[in-house]
Amino acid sequence: MTTVTIAGQELHVVDRGNGDPVVFLHAFPFNAAMWEYQYAALEADHRVIGIDLPGFGSSPAPTDPKATTMDRWADLVAGVLDELGLEQPPIVAASMGGYLVFALVRRHLDKLGPLVLVATRPKSDDVDTWEKRTAQQQALEGGEDLATLAKGMVDNLLSQGSLERSELVEYVLALMQHNLPEGWIAALEAMKNRPDAMGALRGMPRKTLVIAGELDRITPLAESTLITRLVADGELTVIKDSSHLPNLENPVEFNEVLKRFLDSLAAGEPEAEGEATDAAAEPTEATEAE
Repeated sequence: MTTVTIAGQELHVVDRGNGDPVVFLHAFPFNAAMWEYQYAALEADHRVIGIDLPGFGSSPAPTDPKATTMDRWADLVAGVLDELGLEQPPIVAASMGGYLVFALVRRHLDKLGPLVLVATRPKSDDVDTWEKRTAQQQALEGGEDLATLAKGMVDNLLSQGSLERSELVEYVLALMQHNLPEGWIAALEAMKNRPDAMGALRGMPRKTLVIAGELDRITPLAESTLITRLVADGELTVIKDSSHLPNLENPVEFNEVLKRFLDSLAAGEPEAEGEATDAAAEPTEATEAE
């Protein structure tokens, strides 16, 4: 683990393993530790890097949470890539992390390698979602504790089968609470004001694997399919028995899919050019790991 400072913001970074690098961007309201199953599966052959965004995990709170934007966070991530000497590494990003990748596509495409986008959507927030995020910010500013908010969110994040696994629920709640209120407020601000990303993704040349949870109620399968239709080279895989957190709910199957994609990059399979075809949008089910 290491700490880097970009534009005055200190950021905690998981940095371990050896080999080709892979960068992980966390979902809301989580932190870099949400990828622990993936770090453990990959670090023997890859250098795994996970970034705690400001106010999440071990990174200090931002100075002005309400001034946070996805573009500013994208500049921070680009700075981390430069600081660590990473040239166009693969990026694995979940949910909010996907929104951050879309900002990176707009501002720093030259720094990005192939993409793995998990349970994320290219469209901006509708009015109802914007209002819900604002209400969460107001609750936090009024002194609401993270534990209460986290418990109110977990039912929508996990599938029914996952909710019946008490150890998984407790782990997810712990990850959600190991953050600062200022981090939550900053993330909510950035998410609710993010622009639509469909224009930025249309014809985007980086090879892209989109991973969706079979039972995801937050990000419907249609949103994942849309990404594969927009980018030049997109593939969709559905992880069984999981909802919005497939890397935690079904890590064995998720890791098999991720490893297969990374192996294809190491084998030198070329990136496509031009618009994505309809065939690229056809989802495939992940095979069971042996």
